[in-house]
Amino acid sequence: MSPQVMSLKSKLKLTGFLCFHLLLVGIVIAWGAIRFQSWEQQKQMPELRLVPLSVTPQYDRPEIVSNEDLVKVLNRLRPQFRGKSPRINHVDHALRFWGIEAEFDDSHSLSGIEMRDILLDHRRFGDVWGEKTDPLLVYNQYGVRPRVQEGLATSSHEDHTLATLAEVGTPADYPVVTSEGETTLATMIEETMRSFTLNQVEYEWSAVVFALYLNTPRDWMTSEGQYINFDLISERIMRQPPVKGVCYGNHRLHALVILLRVDEQTPILTEAGRKKIVKYLQGITSLLVKTQSEEGFWDKNWDGQPLDQTSEKKFAPVARRVLATGHAMEWWSLAPSEVLPPDQTLQKAGHWLVETIQQMPESEIQSSYTFLSHAGRALALWRGKFPYQINLSGQGAEDL
Repeated sequence: MSPQVMSLKSKLKLTGFLCFHLLLVGIVIAWGAIRFQSWEQQKQMPELRLVPLSVTPQYDRPEIVSNEDLVKVLNRLRPQFRGKSPRINHVDHALRFWGIEAEFDDSHSLSGIEMRDILLDHRRFGDVWGEKTDPLLVYNQYGVRPRVQEGLATSSHEDHTLATLAEVGTPADYPVVTSEGETTLATMIEETMRSFTLNQVEYEWSAVVFALYLNTPRDWMTSEGQYINFDLISERIMRQPPVKGVCYGNHRLHALVILLRVDEQTPILTEAGRKKIVKYLQGITSLLVKTQSEEGFWDKNWDGQPLDQTSEKKFAPVARRVLATGHAMEWWSLAPSEVLPPDQTLQKAGHWLVETIQQMPESEIQSSYTFLSHAGRALALWRGKFPYQINLSGQGAEDL
């Protein structure tokens, strides 16, 4: 074979080799571009609803609380926080309790709009807490968020303030005024979506925010690269022991109920995921039925474990029982019928709450207001209404 032919063959082999590798590199680059595009799409936050979904009361049980008793209880639980330095956890609990629409005929009670302004308008926050107080709303790398557990001028639970705003129907484009300028509520929702992790200390109220505001059931990615969906969140909630968590585990149960009720309006759970939640809550209900006291209340050991009085110094017995009983009655009031206890269980608990709240000294009403807000809201919901819809004058109480 002539040298010329051998040279030509070598050139052809080299050309083929180069073409193959160029093709391979092209395929790798194209695959990388597709993966990058997919990654970027996953990093994008799901679309937000302009108006959050509403989870409305669905029962009217006068045998749990009479019209007259409900009016008496609610009048004792008015948000009488007008003045300087109202505790922020009282304000956001009272807003969740009474709603944006609430108005009162006494000069000491804040309206729903006034309470929301304290939470979302730094100018109003400054009016009541003073200019020297650190702002409630602060910026971080992900957006705007309220400060949490940093004193009386901050929220008491992770994402509780934001969940309150969701549950009372605040639009995502509602204006928010911080110490640095104006933005919208959407920046607060996006912040909690990006910063959320399944391992954070409290995630129950975050779940409520996501369920009410997100307009899609698809997975999304947090800043840590976690893929999140509502099945995963519910699994995380159900992994913990029953009384584990803030307020003796009841916030987790409320969050599961919200997921079920939202899923009835727009699918956010798989069929298997929904069945797991229903079965879990039925188990919790069975446990509560077994552990209810003769008087009708539950305590912090509603799971049936012995109550260690020596280690319980934070709350008095009545406060603990109002907390445990009021929270349970609240999540049941919104739950699907298949997870409810027998009527007798509900009646005993309702009657105990009414009698206890009516007998509490005013000082205890103030110190236990956050717990009582859940109890008062629960009693109103069991009559098929939000608290602001109840006529507090007592006139026409036979019709509420």
